[in-house]
Amino acid sequence: MIKENRTSKYMLYAIGEILLVVIGILIALSINNWNENKKNLNQANSHLSTIKLNLEDDIKQAEDLLSISQTSIEYANIFLDQFKTLKPVDVNVQMYIISLMLEHNIEVNKSGIDALTSSSGMSNINKSLQVKILNYYRHIEQLKSREDISSSDIKALYEPYVKENYNWIYNKTNPWPRQTEFYKNDPRPPIKIDEKSLLADKQLEIMVFGRRWQYINLLGLYTKTITLAQEIISDIENSNTTTYHD
Repeated sequence: MIKENRTSKYMLYAIGEILLVVIGILIALSINNWNENKKNLNQANSHLSTIKLNLEDDIKQAEDLLSISQTSIEYANIFLDQFKTLKPVDVNVQMYIISLMLEHNIEVNKSGIDALTSSSGMSNINKSLQVKILNYYRHIEQLKSREDISSSDIKALYEPYVKENYNWIYNKTNPWPRQTEFYKNDPRPPIKIDEKSLLADKQLEIMVFGRRWQYINLLGLYTKTITLAQEIISDIENSNTTTYHD
């Protein structure tokens, strides 16, 4: 080819072959990246579906706990009005005392967020939804912390005091359903409520006030849990929540 003065044609041919190989490699890499991104996108959508199911369960629990908190606040308000002699003491006071002793906690399933954060899926979710999800689980930590404070208050102070000084409330006249059922066949006469002693118990009054305050705090947190979870679910259902990366 050199003798025939065809060197330039040979060089062009060689360059063309190299370019074809390079283009082939780039196409293969592009296809591989596209497949990987599609896989990550599908994985992110799968994790979002799990998060949605987790949040729906959170909402159901929060709604139940919200109702319990509202009832407990109502009981505490009535009880405190009795301490202030604004309302007469009646047999329901036994139920108020016990109801404020019960612990209630949300059990959050974090399988969706745990799977999302341990994979590369988070980067495929749009920033707005990322922020909402992360803020939600930070809120859940705050809620759990408040529930722990409330439970500690019950275990360390309220429950021991009630069991030591008001054990007589465990009887068949207590309208609390569990008490009524358990003692329904008890032939022993119940101890009569000592209204004067009860209303003079300033320590119990302060504890009831404290239980009421804890429930008020929890009421706001359960309400916020429902609102935040519903907003995330709405975003997952109604908008483009995942982002494709080239």
